[in-house]
Parts: sequence; structure tokens; C-alpha cells
Amino acid sequence: GFMEDRVKKHMEIRDALMERIRQVPGVSARPTDGGSYLFVTIPELDISLHQFIRVLRELAGVTVTPGTEFGPQYLHQFRINFSQDKKKAAAAMDRLLVILERYRKQS
Repeated sequence: GFMEDRVKKHMEIRDALMERIRQVPGVSARPTDGGSYLFVTIPELDISLHQFIRVLRELAGVTVTPGTEFGPQYLHQFRINFSQDKKKAAAAMDRLLVILERYRKQS
């Protein structure tokens, strides 16, 4: 039926995003069972989480919610809601990861 179809599509999008995230050292995410969002953990950056989120919006056209909205301890996390379009969601994640690499703190 309609719901099963939607859930299946939804999981395909989530899995495609998780696959990309897993390929990047220092980046991980907690997949959700139902919601169309991921809670992503990122490595230390050369800029603050809030600056990173602003840069993402300006340069990548991707809007995410800072983890600090869910608790002060989530300084290296953000929540991303993904669209119901697999190609668009994957492209947005790709743009996000490129920017992440640009600002990753060099050890």
C-alpha cells in the first residue's frame, strides 16, 4: 500500500545517505527508524558549529539544525532532515561533506 511504499522509499534515501557518511573518517550518524532525519556527528572543525551551519546554508544550500538545540553537549552534531527525493538528498549530502572537508581541523 501507500504507506509501505513510502517507508521503503524513505529507507532507501536514509541508506544512501548513511553509505556516504560511512565513507568519511570522523563522521558518523545515527539512523532513525521512522523520522526523515539523521543526527550526524562530525570531527573538530576550524570554525564553530554555528559558523559551519551558516556556511552550509550559504555555499551548499543545505539547512541543518545545530545539535546544541538538543543539548549543550551536542557541540559536534547536527540534525539534517532529508527530502523525499533520493537524488536531491544524496546531492545535498555530497555538497555538505565537501564543505566539511574544507573546514576539518588539520592534526
